[in-house]
Amino acid sequence: MRPRAGIYICSCGTNISDTIDLDELSRYCSTLDDVAYVKIHKLLCSEEGRTFLAGDISDEKPDRIVIAACTPREHERTFRDTLEKTGFNPYLFQMVNLREQVAWVTAGRAGAQEKARWYIRAAVKRAALHEPLERREIDCNTDVLVIGAGVAGMEAALLLARAGRRVCLVEKNSYIGGKVVQYEETFPTMECSACMLQPKMDEILHHENVEVLTCSEVREVLGFMGNFTVRIEKKAGYVDRNTCIGCGACSERCPVGMKNTFDYGMSERKAIDLPFPGALPNVPVISRDNCLRFRGEDCALCSQSCQFDAISYDEKDEMLERSVGGIVVATGFELLDPAVLSSFGYGRIDEVYTSLEFERILSQNGPTGGRLLMKNGMKPKSLAVIHCVGSRDNRVKGYCSGVCCLYAAKFSRMARKQLPGIVVYDLCADWCVPGKEGQPFLDSIRDGKKFKVIRTSLPITVKVGKGKEKINLTCVDLSGKRKRMPVDMLVLCPAMVPARDAESLSGILSIPCDENGFFAESHKTLDPSASAVDGIYIAGCAQGPKDIQGSVAQGAAAAGKILSTLLPGRKLELNAMTAEIDADSCSGCMICTGLCPYMAISYDKDRKIAVINPVLCKGCGTCVAACPSGSGRSRHFTVEQVTTEITEVLR
Repeated sequence: MRPRAGIYICSCGTNISDTIDLDELSRYCSTLDDVAYVKIHKLLCSEEGRTFLAGDISDEKPDRIVIAACTPREHERTFRDTLEKTGFNPYLFQMVNLREQVAWVTAGRAGAQEKARWYIRAAVKRAALHEPLERREIDCNTDVLVIGAGVAGMEAALLLARAGRRVCLVEKNSYIGGKVVQYEETFPTMECSACMLQPKMDEILHHENVEVLTCSEVREVLGFMGNFTVRIEKKAGYVDRNTCIGCGACSERCPVGMKNTFDYGMSERKAIDLPFPGALPNVPVISRDNCLRFRGEDCALCSQSCQFDAISYDEKDEMLERSVGGIVVATGFELLDPAVLSSFGYGRIDEVYTSLEFERILSQNGPTGGRLLMKNGMKPKSLAVIHCVGSRDNRVKGYCSGVCCLYAAKFSRMARKQLPGIVVYDLCADWCVPGKEGQPFLDSIRDGKKFKVIRTSLPITVKVGKGKEKINLTCVDLSGKRKRMPVDMLVLCPAMVPARDAESLSGILSIPCDENGFFAESHKTLDPSASAVDGIYIAGCAQGPKDIQGSVAQGAAAAGKILSTLLPGRKLELNAMTAEIDADSCSGCMICTGLCPYMAISYDKDRKIAVINPVLCKGCGTCVAACPSGSGRSRHFTVEQVTTEITEVLR
């Protein structure tokens, strides 16, 4: 017996009825084969409309349903839920987009009328081929993975842990705290960075719901919101965190010195050491590239000096697996390498520093113990700070990082506090000082004759040359005058750019990056903490340049999203419209396994066929389109269904 279809046409207020004669369309649809009835309603998506739809379906008892209304993106789920409540299988329904694809875009009423007929006729033919599908549910995992232990990642992890969620916090460095632990003071309050972060870091390390994995990186992510499986590579540090008390005896005995990357090569550390005094976890790690023992020499001085047997040269890298329901990406930022802009002299002229290098010079646990000194040990008498290095320049980075002006002002304040006689030149196009405290902070810096602001045009163009004793700066100010400034030290404020591993992590997580390489938001304005993939959220500078306040706020927002979505006891609905493979015709060519963006297809070596995991499959159809033998089939989007619909439109 052929299925009988009921057709419901929505006038959508006047959005559709102003262009299409719905009475005439109804009469036409009544003449189509296999149509039992046609009914018109003014607004099917409304509460009254949904009530009418549910009651009418219960009375009429059609075999298939076609609803001609707006875009399925907006209300297909609405109608499916309504149908399901009446006991009607929601997949025996086809939706026609009369509003966006016909009424709003078709010139002339006659053309729109004809087009509406084609679309509904095609939907009726397609709906006859629909098969009943069943929705399945699985338990929701409320554990969370947080990638990156900077201020954004720590805020998200703590809020989740305090709410009773178990958190796996993954950090690629041997310490937590991100970039902020490199600072001495933070604007605008000039609060001690270490004092500010210490309580949070301590709570992170000792919270029973937080597992901290330092020296670790995410290598694979499978699954979907509520059911992710994550593989994490944890590098061996060769020191047992549970046994070591951080006494430093091993570092004292170590004979090998090496450049300290935490201080950007401006200081040295031992091959077994902490990156900086006060680092947390307070556990040293061994650098395999520099340790004598790992270079084939018979050295065990660090192990011999340890009274607690905390050092194990036999420790191996591990591949760990964790199951989580949500993921927060808080991988932070790097600075644009100013060496690519040779005119600024970075890398070829001594005493030219990036802003992060200058932060370390000013820090009490930095290479000079917080004293503002040049490499020759002398105190500088003059300092220049150049804004927007590589920023607001379409040849390099077209955006503004939003924080450089305020930290440049902070540098001036800290330098003049330590060396009251120092002359500070500030070279900028203008000042970006957002927020309620930015302008007052800047005003507190700009007083005084020894703070000299030189305004120049964008993109910032300053010639930096090496003099006999000074660094010679030359630029043209806004009035057209050529300015020459001999200075002892030069600080560059480069653009903030994505973390080095952002691109590779984007591939692992299957979330896109924007045109600047930062992780793309679901909606730039209304949903800036969500990614394009449900269950994966972005926070802090992983999403784009921002200050500490903004990073913490976005970390909290990501945590809030997860807490409101991944609820204990909640069931997660699996996609019913998955792909399937005909085992009898599959040749085992494995083309589909490499193409699946969700890693949902595996190869069964015994049966020599591809197998789809319905829990991971999103029904995108990539495998079906690529299958050379035609063994792949998309449920609800079969070749027969799609070609029938297209044929009827073109008939």
